[in-house]
Amino acid sequence: MNKRLKRGLIYISFAALLYFVVMYFNTVVNVCTSALSVLTPFVYGFIIAYILKFPYNFFYEKAYKKIGSKRPALLAVKKPLAIITTYFLGILVIVFLLVIMIPSLIDSFAELARSISQYVRSFEDAVQQFVDWANATLGLSISLGDGMFNMVNKFAGMISGGDIGEIIKNISTTVFPELFSAAKVVSYGAYNWIIGIVASIYFLSNKEVMCSQVRRLTQAYAPKKWQDKIFEVTKMSNEVCGNFIMGRVIDSLIMGVLCYIVLVTFRFDYALLISVFVGVTNVIPFFGPFLGAIPSAFILLMIDPTECFWFVLIIITLQQIDGNIIGPKIIGDKIGISGFWILFSIIVGSGLFGVFGMILGVPVFAIIYNLLGKDVNKKLLKTKEYISKEPLNKEEQGNKG
Repeated sequence: MNKRLKRGLIYISFAALLYFVVMYFNTVVNVCTSALSVLTPFVYGFIIAYILKFPYNFFYEKAYKKIGSKRPALLAVKKPLAIITTYFLGILVIVFLLVIMIPSLIDSFAELARSISQYVRSFEDAVQQFVDWANATLGLSISLGDGMFNMVNKFAGMISGGDIGEIIKNISTTVFPELFSAAKVVSYGAYNWIIGIVASIYFLSNKEVMCSQVRRLTQAYAPKKWQDKIFEVTKMSNEVCGNFIMGRVIDSLIMGVLCYIVLVTFRFDYALLISVFVGVTNVIPFFGPFLGAIPSAFILLMIDPTECFWFVLIIITLQQIDGNIIGPKIIGDKIGISGFWILFSIIVGSGLFGVFGMILGVPVFAIIYNLLGKDVNKKLLKTKEYISKEPLNKEEQGNKG
């Protein structure tokens, strides 16, 4: 077939497809939504398998490395044993969160909600005493507005005051009409997660075969000139995104545990609640430590300014340890971009996609930055080769002679 005719048919087909999408846009959206809802369990399964890939690789390649070295017949047991150990570890983590961590967090939050009104009043009295002292000593005329304190007290009264039975009654009256639909949503979500867990086992146990199949499909259907670039982008995305995200999670877990140990040792109020908040927000690069430390410091400031002061010193010390020792050991220098571009990617990612953009903005920008850098270097290398082959002008020939 003539290339021009073939190209024309492609353009006509694309135009017809675009016309159909525009004319029946709602139908296309509904079909795509239905297809995505059907594939949701497999998306969950892929995410679970990708997260568990890291402990699985550890068990398969290191912990159970010697299995089958002397008896080849035991090699068939190596992969199932690594998978069973990985999922057993995941179940232990979930049980720990559901049985120990989450109930303790709920109790801490409930205690904070009951006491927040008292903390606000004490803090207001302390600030007012300081302002009165400043006015009397320095001859100032500072007056505090009641707006902020009234607002905080009103919020505190909403969550800490009132009869518990009346609150539960009002909530039940409001929520009950939606209870059945909520139960359907929860059941459907549980179904998706159960199927997703089963699918993740297949993904994890057959990941080598599936990767080979995807590679063969790419080689069979993708244009040959694009194949190397597709493989390069896929490999870099897996290395940068996977290592960065898992590195941030492990680093944040270590920071949360260290913060909890220090706060419990020195008997800080709400040590578990603050440590979990600090650890979770630490996943966000650059801004995470501030997002976790500032609200926690404000809570401690209302309770006891001395605790707040020492807490700030502890967080600064932990962040220095994290930035200079823990972070480089876990994550290393695998991002390949400067601090300015990290800040740029976080701000742009948060503006476009919110919290997930703050977390994923850095690795995604690092991939684009590295790919663009390689392409620029190739083009500059070709340019230098082209320039080196050009004849010298008369002045350069004279200098060279």
